[in-house]
Amino acid sequence: MVFRRNPSPPESEWKPTPEEWRVYALCDGRRTEEEVVRESGLGEEAYRILAGLLKRGLILPVESPEALCAKLTELLKARLGPKAEPFVKRLEGCSSRESLEEEALRVALKVKLTLDRRAGEELEKAVKALFR
Repeated sequence: MVFRRNPSPPESEWKPTPEEWRVYALCDGRRTEEEVVRESGLGEEAYRILAGLLKRGLILPVESPEALCAKLTELLKARLGPKAEPFVKRLEGCSSRESLEEEALRVALKVKLTLDRRAGEELEKAVKALFR
């Protein structure tokens, strides 16, 4: 699993130990939990720290590109029906979160300008919410 730091954590008074900070800083939305554990140098303790950070809402799990693509596809099909197919194929061709986000924003703009302004705006908002 991959974790990222929560941009609006519920705890504003968190005073991390050096070990907690090391693990927290490694949660960048790209490293897997195994990479975080290995790179922290803390061994099994890093797993306990990850669990604690997750429980306190300081880090969040990152969805895979496939899961994000499925959500975007569902929205496109619901709003555009059969006209969504060429856009869905463009999204399905993305292999990383970064490329999916870029392509989804391009698709949202294209939909907004050529097919349905409201659907394009909805898609754009969904992309921003999913990738923040």
